[in-house]
Amino acid sequence: VKYLNAYTGTVLLRCRKDAYRLLCSALPFVRQLESRGQGYPCALNTLHVGGTIRTCQKFLIQYNRRQLLMLLQNCTNEGERQCIQKSWLSCSVAEEQSLSGDEEDDDGTE
Repeated sequence: VKYLNAYTGTVLLRCRKDAYRLLCSALPFVRQLESRGQGYPCALNTLHVGGTIRTCQKFLIQYNRRQLLMLLQNCTNEGERQCIQKSWLSCSVAEEQSLSGDEEDDDGTE
């Protein structure tokens, strides 16, 4: 696990190139994650398969932007709209910060 965001329910997994199909086919069968003896129900879906961590980060930024835009279109009041717009702006700032970091050029698939 390279990245985990419990708020958005997003996990970035890294594996070797030759094992990504096995990982993608196994993820839908995971029904529960355990931590410190306590089980947490979950459902895992593959959203993207990329060659580097950086391309996966770029995909997650675009994916989160699309999700926020859909939420913005479904707002019922002005308070919700302002909250989502603030989140969207923070997503844009996070993209600039994450893209300025080092890129891992590895043979693994994320």
